[in-house]
Amino acid sequence: MMQNPTGPAAVDKVGINKPAVSSSLEAVQNGITPVDQFFVRSHFDVPRIGMAEWKLRIEGKVAHPIELTFSGLLTSPTQKSEAVLECAGNVQLLVSNGIWEGVPLSFLLRQASPNSEAQNVALEGADAGPLLENSPSYAFTRIVPLRKCLASEALVAFRLNGQFLPPRNGFPVRALLPGWYAMDSVKWLRRMVVLGPEDRPEGFYASGMNSLYSRVTAEAGGRRISSRVSEMLVRSNMAFPLPGANLAAGTYTVWGFAWAGTNRVEGVSVSSDSGKIWNAATLESVSKPLTWVKWNYKWNASPGEYKLMSRAHDSVGNTQPLARDPLRLDGYEANWCRPVNCSVR
Repeated sequence: MMQNPTGPAAVDKVGINKPAVSSSLEAVQNGITPVDQFFVRSHFDVPRIGMAEWKLRIEGKVAHPIELTFSGLLTSPTQKSEAVLECAGNVQLLVSNGIWEGVPLSFLLRQASPNSEAQNVALEGADAGPLLENSPSYAFTRIVPLRKCLASEALVAFRLNGQFLPPRNGFPVRALLPGWYAMDSVKWLRRMVVLGPEDRPEGFYASGMNSLYSRVTAEAGGRRISSRVSEMLVRSNMAFPLPGANLAAGTYTVWGFAWAGTNRVEGVSVSSDSGKIWNAATLESVSKPLTWVKWNYKWNASPGEYKLMSRAHDSVGNTQPLARDPLRLDGYEANWCRPVNCSVR
């Protein structure tokens, strides 16, 4: 993950310096990433939790605090949805798409009945550790607007592609907030604390947890503007050819996937000359919000050296940038176009 030593890298030394496991787009069939190919990005060690011992507590600014067991969760109303998860620092292939099943967060929160002051929800996982060398150990926690938790697509998910979640992907349950970067879909979810506008969870700020996942932009006069990273940006990735490929001259189907968070992918273009000339690719299905769409392009490859690029644009006018904004000082929202170098003989 790209980091800036004065920004997110300050909290990357200890807490999230865990090896990431990337996904493989080549393994994707019918748009769904196989469970064993799902990307993994964790902040601390994977906790060991059994179904019998797991509980989810909902408390804070609520009229009726509740505590759920796993069996209680399974007997609650459930829904399925297809959704992409992408790491906020996705430079390579830290992105996957799956069929999720779980209980709507809105159903659980309404059982607890948030009061009129409720504004945010602290989602707490069972994984814990120090983020900074001298900071106290703290459970990985994200503070998310209540409105996002009440969105129809937000789940407490326990199945992925028809299977119970693997431990590395959050077993027994994780939050799922489709359309937002994956750090907010807290794994190993065990507690939800409904917060008012002035509430500051004990230990959260002392741990440095609030320093994670901030967009940092340089302004005139040396000022820096910081804001929360949340919604996924429009992006495409190429699955074929792979970087460094050596191909015989001929016609090839260049293909990959594109996604746009809560928006739809409107189209994808492909360039074989580092972005000088762009040609429209074909979307293989109707694009839907929250998931990705496969695209392809017929390329007549003659001998030479090539830099292939794909570029997506979405339904509200956003286009994948050709380069990183030079004013960005952080390593997140890495959605700019990247060339795939290949040789044709």
